[in-house]
Amino acid sequence: MKKSQKIIPFLLLILVSSFAFSQNSGDFKKAMKAFDNLEYGKAETIFKRAYSRSNDRLEKNKISFKLAQCYFFLGDYKKAEMNLRRTLKMRHDNPLVYYYLAECYKGMEKFEKAQEQYEIYSSLAPDDPKGINGIKSLELSQKWIIEGSKYRVLNAGKINSSSNDYSPALNPKAKNDQYKFYFTSSRDGALGKNLNHQTGQPFSDIFRLKGFSKKDKARKKNTSNILNPDDKWDVESITNTKDGLEEVAVNLKNSEEGVISFDGRGNKMYFTRALFSKNKYQGRRIFSAELRGNVFEKTAMEVIPVDTLVDLHGPSVSSDNKMLFFSAEIEGGFGGSDIYVSKYDRRKKSWGEPQNLGENINSSGNEAFAHYNSDTKNLYFSSDGRMGMGGLDIFKAEHNPSISDDVTKMFQEAENLRYPINTCYDDFGITFEDEKESAGIPEMKGYFSSNRVGSRWKSKGNTDIYYFDKKRTYYNLKGKVIDVADGAPIKGAKVELIGPRSSKVKITKKDGTFNFSDENFFDDEDYRLTVNKDWFFQVVDTTISTSHIRNEDLVVITEKHPLYSDDIDKMGHDSYEMTRMPIEMRTMRRPLVLKSVLFDLGKSDLRNESKAELDSLASLLNNDWPNHVIELRSHTDFRGSDTLNTRLSFDRALSCVDYLVSVGVDSRRLIPVGMADTEPTVLTSETMGLSPGSLSREYIERLKTNSLKEMAHQKNRRTDFKVLSTDFESWLENPENVEKSSSIKDAKIKKDGKVVPMKKSSGNYLQQPY
Repeated sequence: MKKSQKIIPFLLLILVSSFAFSQNSGDFKKAMKAFDNLEYGKAETIFKRAYSRSNDRLEKNKISFKLAQCYFFLGDYKKAEMNLRRTLKMRHDNPLVYYYLAECYKGMEKFEKAQEQYEIYSSLAPDDPKGINGIKSLELSQKWIIEGSKYRVLNAGKINSSSNDYSPALNPKAKNDQYKFYFTSSRDGALGKNLNHQTGQPFSDIFRLKGFSKKDKARKKNTSNILNPDDKWDVESITNTKDGLEEVAVNLKNSEEGVISFDGRGNKMYFTRALFSKNKYQGRRIFSAELRGNVFEKTAMEVIPVDTLVDLHGPSVSSDNKMLFFSAEIEGGFGGSDIYVSKYDRRKKSWGEPQNLGENINSSGNEAFAHYNSDTKNLYFSSDGRMGMGGLDIFKAEHNPSISDDVTKMFQEAENLRYPINTCYDDFGITFEDEKESAGIPEMKGYFSSNRVGSRWKSKGNTDIYYFDKKRTYYNLKGKVIDVADGAPIKGAKVELIGPRSSKVKITKKDGTFNFSDENFFDDEDYRLTVNKDWFFQVVDTTISTSHIRNEDLVVITEKHPLYSDDIDKMGHDSYEMTRMPIEMRTMRRPLVLKSVLFDLGKSDLRNESKAELDSLASLLNNDWPNHVIELRSHTDFRGSDTLNTRLSFDRALSCVDYLVSVGVDSRRLIPVGMADTEPTVLTSETMGLSPGSLSREYIERLKTNSLKEMAHQKNRRTDFKVLSTDFESWLENPENVEKSSSIKDAKIKKDGKVVPMKKSSGNYLQQPY
């Protein structure tokens, strides 16, 4: 814990005091006056003196609580906790002592102690929702910390000082070696020499610095494979006085300047100025300064039609200068400080009436530090009134494209960015780097500010600037296509990856392999993989997805990663490898068995289950294969005469053809063939006690049991089909293997593969054991 975790002025000014006491002590009155004016730094000093001088037990009790509140609002949870526990020992009767103690414990991530204090407060003040909401917030905090998120957060390093550094902003048009990075700071060198009684620190100024040029970056190239924000910004160039930032234009000695926003051209900067007279607060207004080259000039206050007593702060302007978002506490709002938008009237050359953004953004608490992204039209802001981890949390509200006029519906319901963007401390002032810095993906990385503490965050001052990026997952899909019959690789197969945005095609190599790299994938999307090759059945895989990936299946990219070992930008991110090996294709030139097409003994009538599979075949022929010609082939076992087997097998094949024709398949595309027992089934592996081999007469007669013999006979009694042509029109002109002069209704197949017409005989074959 830092010695003094003082809260920053623009954040402090949106908070309000909850209590006031009327005491006779002169020091107490002075301290309360400072407290009520939000001058917590000044009040702390006077309360400490008043406590040591007071002999009144009741007064010391109340001073102890007010001193604890000062430390709480200054962000020093450790000192606040000590004073709150002392207050409880003095039997202070205000239940809020327990609430603030719970908040302190939560801020220090002492969750069990926080839970206990929230429960005590809820029991003492059952009508106040702060207790229940505090418990919910505590549960969310623990859950989000455990779950984590895709964001990585690092201290911005040498940009930060031992003072307050916050609210970063980037000039969108400045080159990297120009003044591009802007922020607010009360560090040494700020123009104001007097201390701000609210923070106990000097008045804040706007500072800026340059990035490194490409030449400098090459010289400073990071070879450690560890992300380091210091590699990007030249901290030696930090200034708050050069080129018009000095007193006549932007930074003044007796005011606070900060919380910056640039228009899309980068030549106009909007900022907040809090004015003081003899160190007494005089209000806040939004100013702008024009930037010509590297020099600021023509600083002016933006005239927004509100009461002069209303504070305006935290500007964020759209890239076209048509909308200005800001925070204010205007009568009729939702509670504390709300976010409003004013639209610029170019005809009148003035800002219009502020419009409240509504309940999707604002709450009964305070909303501030708006950041409007003109590229995505999303709004980011901080709130202490919406459910979160505690203090100010950063929220994202996505643009609502279906609403054009109603500003209260301009954005969808805001969502918490969760840990580690948010913590139990105050997190605020987010901004994003240009898409060009993020491989064309918006809102992937940027900066924000926080007064968080802890060794993980390496905090330097009271409030620091942090770099963040959204931890990317780099996807890769590799596979191999083989012939299911012999396992041979299939060269030249067309593999198409079809996603919601586009489709990409790869051709398999000589060894049957293919690969789709990361640029073909996006997060949280489902894909379909189709594999096609002439005279092979299409293979479709719908199981490829980048959604709901388990953390244990991700691999952190290091210098030893097989795919990204030389890519420093990917270090620390995740990779997800998808493999489809093997993808088995079946040639159309080999018969494909219709497993459910079965017949009763000695009959050629179709069963109901046979019709279901034929319906699927009909759908395939009508929708996916509209130009295919197939041969329907029925087989018998070897029992019975050749003549009867041929007639029965043909009748069964013809039953399949007739049914397919009845459901809409062109009869000219269907060739029925009675195979009799000419093609025994071939088993490639042991199946249900049957060893591999051709189920010929010799094979079956060697089987030792009748059950195995009957099983082998059943496997021979089957119906299959194979493709004769994929071009129906050409087939009509010259049908392969079929005599043109014949209209085939009954046929058998000869050893040379030709289909031979034969006369059909009717009859029942129950007497034959087929």
